[in-house]
Amino acid sequence: MSVNLSAIIDKLVESAPPGELKSVKKNLDIIVAHENTSIINKSLEKYIENNFVVLSGQYIAGKLNKDAHSTKFWDYIGKQKFNVDSKNERAIDFESADPEVEYPDYFDGLVERLELYGNNHYPSNYAFTIIPHVDKTVEVVIIGEKVNVENYFSGRWQSVYRVTVSGAVTGHVNLDIHYYEDGNVRLNFEEPIKDALNDVSASGIVNFINNFENDLTMKIVEQFNTLNQNSFKNLRRLLPVTKSKINWGKAIGTYRLGSDVVNQ
Repeated sequence: MSVNLSAIIDKLVESAPPGELKSVKKNLDIIVAHENTSIINKSLEKYIENNFVVLSGQYIAGKLNKDAHSTKFWDYIGKQKFNVDSKNERAIDFESADPEVEYPDYFDGLVERLELYGNNHYPSNYAFTIIPHVDKTVEVVIIGEKVNVENYFSGRWQSVYRVTVSGAVTGHVNLDIHYYEDGNVRLNFEEPIKDALNDVSASGIVNFINNFENDLTMKIVEQFNTLNQNSFKNLRRLLPVTKSKINWGKAIGTYRLGSDVVNQ
């Protein structure tokens, strides 16, 4: 029974929309027996490693910066490790450490340019991290999130770029939007990245990211407009010729057709 329950909880947690992991955990705590709390916590740990989560508004935890010898995650920018408080989505238990990786010469400049890039291009909550490797390959993770409970939507833009010393760039961009007023609509979009840089430097990397994400944004907008004008059009409620909504509960005796029926 516990094996089946574990699989079910894994699927429920894995399907959590962006920014709503805390709500999913809260609901699971209510419907699942207290003795199975550890199953929920393990599912949350899997979710964090597989999907990347922003903690305390600025730190990112995921499989790319997981410490191989402990439960902690690396913050290579601050040269420290931290644990995850999944209940409150906070980074805790910070520990200064010297990572056994090779920092490229442009690392500090890349940090500065990514901070500026986020301030200029992401109107939502923005976080990034950089993972250097022993061969001086770097991986850049960018996350932009917006959660608006009052208007029933949440969304996340997640980019992962892997840049080698030779300038090869691979990775992906994932967009996940959830809208749940009087329904449940989920938009998922993923775009692979495979390209090359002529200039492997802080400015070269950020310029590539800027151009790629601008082009991709326009592509997404065009595709969404196409969906809106075609596929989504059939889902809308059709209005009468008057172009105004009819209160069908009060229609009898109010509108002409209703009056005719009543008179008969």
